[in-house]
Amino acid sequence: MPSDLDYTPTLLPLPAGQALRVHVAAGTVLHAATGEMVLAGPMQWLAGRCHMPQQRLRAGDTWIVPARGWLTVSAIRGGTLSVTVPPGWLARLRARLALPWHHARPAARPAPLRIPDPARQRR
Repeated sequence: MPSDLDYTPTLLPLPAGQALRVHVAAGTVLHAATGEMVLAGPMQWLAGRCHMPQQRLRAGDTWIVPARGWLTVSAIRGGTLSVTVPPGWLARLRARLALPWHHARPAARPAPLRIPDPARQRR
């Protein structure tokens, strides 16, 4: 699995009959470049019971993981799975710090205005 610092997809070759277990974050994009695979997970609790949703990916199919957790990828026909991890908090922080900071310029000092004193004019 790639770290949360890079956005490049990782290609995982899977021969027919091989299974792979990976921990994925919500928003991870899985793309079957070639072959056919069955994805099981991530585990969910429905009505007090454990449910393991299954998804079939054929060559060219893409699936976005709805929740973080463990996923089992089983290759029916040998192929390649592309895994792209969404940026984590560290990558977002680095991108934020790389932005140029524009500090507001201090406003020009206002010129002092003389307020006429009504007591002086009455003399």
